[in-house]
Amino acid sequence: MTVWMCRNVLGCLVVLAGVLSGGAEPSRRDQPNIIFLLTDDQRDNSFGIMGHEFVKTPNVDKLIRSGVRFSNAYIAEPTCAPSRVAFFTGMHERVNGVGFTSSYRLNDEQWEQTYPALLKRSGYYTGFIGKFGVEYYTFRGQADKRFDFWRGHDGWANFFPKANDTNCKIYHDSGEEIITPVMGESITRFLDQAPADAPFCLSVSFSVPHGSQMMSMHDWEARACENPKLKGHPVYGYLYRDQGIGIPAETATDPYRFIPKAIMDQDQGRKGKIYPYDYTVEACREHHIRYYQQITGLDLVIGDMVETLKAKGLDQNTVIIFSSDHGLLMGEYGMGGKALLYDLTAKFPCFVYDPRLPEELRGRDVKELVSSLDITSSILEYAGVGQPAEMQGSSLVPLMKGENVEWRKHLFLENLYTGRDTPFSEGIRKGKWKYIRMYDGVEGYTETDLNFAEKKPDFEQLFDLQLDPSEMNNLIEKYEGSPVLTELREMCGQSSDELNDCRARFRDRHGVTQR
Repeated sequence: MTVWMCRNVLGCLVVLAGVLSGGAEPSRRDQPNIIFLLTDDQRDNSFGIMGHEFVKTPNVDKLIRSGVRFSNAYIAEPTCAPSRVAFFTGMHERVNGVGFTSSYRLNDEQWEQTYPALLKRSGYYTGFIGKFGVEYYTFRGQADKRFDFWRGHDGWANFFPKANDTNCKIYHDSGEEIITPVMGESITRFLDQAPADAPFCLSVSFSVPHGSQMMSMHDWEARACENPKLKGHPVYGYLYRDQGIGIPAETATDPYRFIPKAIMDQDQGRKGKIYPYDYTVEACREHHIRYYQQITGLDLVIGDMVETLKAKGLDQNTVIIFSSDHGLLMGEYGMGGKALLYDLTAKFPCFVYDPRLPEELRGRDVKELVSSLDITSSILEYAGVGQPAEMQGSSLVPLMKGENVEWRKHLFLENLYTGRDTPFSEGIRKGKWKYIRMYDGVEGYTETDLNFAEKKPDFEQLFDLQLDPSEMNNLIEKYEGSPVLTELREMCGQSSDELNDCRARFRDRHGVTQR
């Protein structure tokens, strides 16, 4: 059984009742504060220090320079809401059962095993700010009761959240007008209210740089800087507009060269309905400008947060963890959107800043394969809270400390979102190889629909990431019958079957709740 899937064999075979305390409870004052920053639709390599050619992100760059970057980090579920449920639960969608197009919703018993609930019971003061992202499945209108501090919202926010935005009424008392500074103001409110006699865990779920923010900046027929509210703004005015920004060469070209129409019909799905601006050259260029403006705007708010931590004397005992819910296609392959297993959608920017880390361990770029599920495990370890046996990640803390630990050599990837004619996808990343197989998707799927053991894939992809990092050349036919393809297919099948077994045991233990 693979390391990433279950912490040990007993983790799947015997699910311990309640919370595993991990031994004697540590003194709370010895535990660090934890801030988990999550962005929306932000792809990897989109900060300056990560090598981006023009984006300005000096505050985040400084944190990464003083922290540890994980440059081979893959999201467990590359669609927003399932990704967020996976972060909370530390389990793949196939095991927790909750996704846009599954038949189930998150129930109260499952929530009690999420990292916010576990830390709250352990004495942490917990807060949530921003896009909750799981309101489709549970707790609609009740999520605020599950945190000590709540400045969250259901659905999508507007770039100007107080302008006819019913989802974001909670922010209407803010002194800021733009969504990211509104989030920053909420962070300050949390830090002002956090008690001095307990550690805190704050989860901040930014709305940027999601498409909802792009489209609500201004009409696509004009440049966003022509919005009177943004004229002359130092970030959202003319920043990057004179850069001569290039867009992918495949923009507005035939997407079916890469994934056949019979597998995913763009006309039935994304084209003209979601991320439509990535299907024309001029609109795609405007998307790129707005996208990176919003990342720079994000950087400013993170910088303000760090200064607030310093002013309050909290900077030396607060761990900052950064992630996105997935990446994004922005014209590549002739497409827009996510929910596929290309690196552009499945990889995410990941770093951890721990001010207690020795100087010689800072500024490293760790190349090990990381899953977003590892972030959940890391939060728990930092808090001194034992990880429930069902969680499937591995803590990054040993890698942070530079310890010589046995780490996974391959990583299972999946996408079970089937809206917009998106297929089921699962695959393996190992060494320089990525193997992907696709099956016809099912809306309202159940466990039976995810048993692929006796099914022939409808489409397969094989990429050599060393020679072809852009994943443009599908080698599946060239390597048919080869040992490497045979091994990857077997590994994918075994991992898929093991996850199905974990789901069966999860159901036996907890039962499930239909929508």
